[in-house]
Amino acid sequence: MNPRQARIRIRAFQVFAGLSDAVTGCLLVFAPRWTLALMGLRRAPQPIEFASFVGVFVLGVGLAYLLAARRPLNAANQPRWEEIWAATALLRSLVAAFLLGEILAGRMEAAWLAVALFDGALACVQWAGLSRGWLRLEN
Repeated sequence: MNPRQARIRIRAFQVFAGLSDAVTGCLLVFAPRWTLALMGLRRAPQPIEFASFVGVFVLGVGLAYLLAARRPLNAANQPRWEEIWAATALLRSLVAAFLLGEILAGRMEAAWLAVALFDGALACVQWAGLSRGWLRLEN
């Protein structure tokens, strides 16, 4: 794959991840019951404002992805991209591990597995990209 194609794919991944979190976060903030039902969850946290609080965090993660996506992926911006990929991969890894543990312990509904798998998959892509130097592209 040539550098131009790599940049396009990485930017598409970045925008996809950012928009998925930003939209989910907004939905959790403004329509938490509906969003949790859409996710297949039968039990909403009580008080429901806890779901909105989590939504603010999810929105923030999405905006971090989009913040990087607005910068060109080049040598000058490489450190910023790598920092955001490392931070968001760490957050996603922690969320995936936490959810898996809680599901296995029977404290969270199995429907949360979709979130754990999604976050875990994106984290794996990012960790692989960081270790293989996908973001180290020449201008």
